[in-house]
Amino acid sequence: MVKLSMSIIFPRLQCRPTAAILASALCLAARGARAQPDEAPGALRSAGFAEVLALAAQEAPAPPPARASAWRIDHFMYDTGVPFVGSVDIRAGYYEEAVGVPFRGNILYLEGLGDSMLNHEPLFSALSQAGWRVIAFDYMGQGGSGGTMNHTRILDPLFPSLQISKLADAVWSRYVRNDSLAGNQKIVLGWSTGGLAAYEMAHRGAADAVVLIAPGIVPKLIVGDRLKITESSLTRAVYARGDDPHVDAIRPDSPVEVPLFAANLLFTAELARHWKMSSGVRGLVLLSGPSDTYVDGAKTRAILSANAPRFDVVVYPDALHEIDNEVPAIREALTAQVLRFLDGRGR
Repeated sequence: MVKLSMSIIFPRLQCRPTAAILASALCLAARGARAQPDEAPGALRSAGFAEVLALAAQEAPAPPPARASAWRIDHFMYDTGVPFVGSVDIRAGYYEEAVGVPFRGNILYLEGLGDSMLNHEPLFSALSQAGWRVIAFDYMGQGGSGGTMNHTRILDPLFPSLQISKLADAVWSRYVRNDSLAGNQKIVLGWSTGGLAAYEMAHRGAADAVVLIAPGIVPKLIVGDRLKITESSLTRAVYARGDDPHVDAIRPDSPVEVPLFAANLLFTAELARHWKMSSGVRGLVLLSGPSDTYVDGAKTRAILSANAPRFDVVVYPDALHEIDNEVPAIREALTAQVLRFLDGRGR
């Protein structure tokens, strides 16, 4: 049961219960980086796994005239019903659809480990300007939420209320805008850890379409900077003063701090490599290059080719992990690709 507290305005299977105590730590995502700028070539695009070269300049859409709107943010108490966890304060809300354009629908964003719902302004602004409402929340112990990420699970048959998807259901029902003209499809956008959670939702039919950015289907064991989530390991982008989209700090900043969550993620990722995706689910997967220290894009692509052959896949060879906050050419190409997919032009 969830209970609303306050609102503010502000201008992201089954498994065996023993899985939660498996093995090593790893992390999957957080904020962007300030490092050396890079010239990004076009992405290598795979539609049904037939490769073509997608130049960034060709992907960039003309900017719409609409004005992007502000965040609408709430805090509410989420009652897990789990001993020693109880009720947790959750920050959630939505990036409002822009004024002056037709409403297109709702998108649910699932963040990465250490991430914040506020740290993806460039992508969310573009979605807003195109008429989409982006619904988002922070996991326990991340961004503006209370509790600890160590209590979060991707799959937990014993305590399903700890699953990202269960909290997502509560958030979705609170902020979804129902509009018969726009349709009521559930589109889930997930990055890294959130990409794995979105893939799990799609696998059991809880999403109509998914957009997965560097999903944690094949996570690496030693990630980031020697198991530390660092900005420089996530993106090569350098932001001018006042232009950095990363509002909140990385929290937690290492998987070592949340070993139960990390073990659950590793086990879920192992299961996910065998899931067969229904042909009724539309999917777009945006993969980083070999320098990504968090996930293995090449192995992820091979798995998707076998298990989700209808998903569109786009590879950005020079991108690090946080592709949507990468250098401008990569970031803009990704944004354009997402908009094309949402417009039904992804294949």
